[in-house]
Amino acid sequence: MRIDPKYARAGDNITWKGNGFIWNVLKTPLAWIDRKFKWDKWAWHTGYIVKILDDGQVVTSQAVANGVEAITYPDVYSMGECRIYRWLDNPDQDKIDDYTECHNGDTYDALVYLWVFLGALSMVLLKHPFRVVNRAKMCWENMSEFDRYMGKQLQPEEEPCLLSRMVTRLAFWQPDTVLVM
Repeated sequence: MRIDPKYARAGDNITWKGNGFIWNVLKTPLAWIDRKFKWDKWAWHTGYIVKILDDGQVVTSQAVANGVEAITYPDVYSMGECRIYRWLDNPDQDKIDDYTECHNGDTYDALVYLWVFLGALSMVLLKHPFRVVNRAKMCWENMSEFDRYMGKQLQPEEEPCLLSRMVTRLAFWQPDTVLVM
């Protein structure tokens, strides 16, 4: 469920607005694969909140060109054009810290878009998903594997990390308490 940034907490998932060359090139073939999903610019780059410090700074985990990094923002409103989703019911800060520490420094998977496209194409044409898994991560994998580690996966492990499926689940899951914008 999408939440108002003022309710953000450790463990929340983040999607940033897409832009740039890679976004413009890949949005069309990815939309072709998952035709049910209306691809909008609000679902491209992802991460999760590691912690919110006492002074309001927000520490996030994101896979960027240099690899998986902890990126800190002055506050939740300084994170740029993004949406925050509550997916985890009761996030455990120690588990968040363990996952983050274990994966900070993982390299960025430059070929991941090829693997995702081929895996997704296999789901459409052969009705059989496959996923290439290695130590290197892209942002979708980092967020998906984090949620799985925390005990609540966004999509099956054997499927390629499809942002369309992840965002659909994030957007339509409703807990008992609603904190929507």
